Amino acid sequence: MPALEVLLGPDAPEVLSAVLSPTGAAVDEVRPSQVRYVPGKSVTVQYRVAVRDADGNRTRGTMVAASGVATPAGTTLLESGDTRIAVWRFPDDPFLPGLAPASDPPRAADLLTRLGIPTDSVKIRTRAYRAGRRAVLQLGGDAGTIYIKVLRPRRIAALQRLHVDLAPHLPIPQSLGWSKQLGIVAMQALGGSTLRHSLENGVMELPSPAALIGLLDQFPEPFPGAKKVTGAYQRASEHARLLGAVIPTASSQLGEIVAGVSLARNDDPPVAVHGDFHASQVLIDSGRIVGLVDVDTAGIGQRIDDLANILGQLATVSSVAENPAPVDEYRALLLDDFERHTDPAVLRKRVAGVILGLATGPFRVQLPDWPEATLRRLALAQMWLE
Repeated sequence: MPALEVLLGPDAPEVLSAVLSPTGAAVDEVRPSQVRYVPGKSVTVQYRVAVRDADGNRTRGTMVAASGVATPAGTTLLESGDTRIAVWRFPDDPFLPGLAPASDPPRAADLLTRLGIPTDSVKIRTRAYRAGRRAVLQLGGDAGTIYIKVLRPRRIAALQRLHVDLAPHLPIPQSLGWSKQLGIVAMQALGGSTLRHSLENGVMELPSPAALIGLLDQFPEPFPGAKKVTGAYQRASEHARLLGAVIPTASSQLGEIVAGVSLARNDDPPVAVHGDFHASQVLIDSGRIVGLVDVDTAGIGQRIDDLANILGQLATVSSVAENPAPVDEYRALLLDDFERHTDPAVLRKRVAGVILGLATGPFRVQLPDWPEATLRRLALAQMWLE
């Protein structure tokens, strides 16, 4: 895609500045922070930017440029030949109408007050933002904290229903209210630290493998119409297509991995699954599981994929951790137990599929050494296959 070279090349500041020029402002520092690339179809790039206004004042923020994406009316578009690029500045995401209101301190303070957390001032922290898709904001007031999840409005009712259906059974955040028009759900804040944070900080008290499986066992029977969750191994060709486009020299290696991962099929019955179960989703306190977050992905799938997800994430975390020993020890403990619950060969192939998906991460977040980091993850996936 011509737009990919423009948005990740030296012309990116000029593209972003074109949107600001009517106000006299310009971008004088740009760093890509996230890329969503579908080869031959679309690309969306998120940037950390420094903007200098007409008076010479400098502020930092986030801007987004996208091509090949159908944008809502009113979005600023730049065109050159057949290339069309939509540009916006956070929090004015055209796909997420609830993001700007939830990021505005007076309106956020009013929201906290109406949800029973009266406050005169509010601190807003962006915990996650994927341009055009989702955001999570932390709102802190005088008497407490809540989280706001922002999605495209057409998706918000399903998320609200998930939280209502799962809350009686699982330690997930309670929904405090939602808006279909804005596409937001307000959620309670949970205590504890993530399992990943605890591992990376050498915390000794950790949940047992049985406790993690017990957490998954608490999922109730899916409601009628629940979505089918595909495992990472089923998306192997999609991930390989992206990686082959950005690192063509890895095409042969990618073909071998996809061929091996494709053998990971089995006949396990469909059950309720989390769908993205990993160590950053599990909250613990003194070794006890006290919370589970990001259930957006929950639906009907195979339990083996939830198990493979946490093993694959831990294997990848270990490869970049300053102190990998606690992560490796815990992963080995989980693997030894999980292999008693499912076919060990199939489980390891599905872990390889998870790692293949995570190998897209270095390019997506534009690490300085992303080609080398990607190849290291591909080697890790091959090791699990072997």
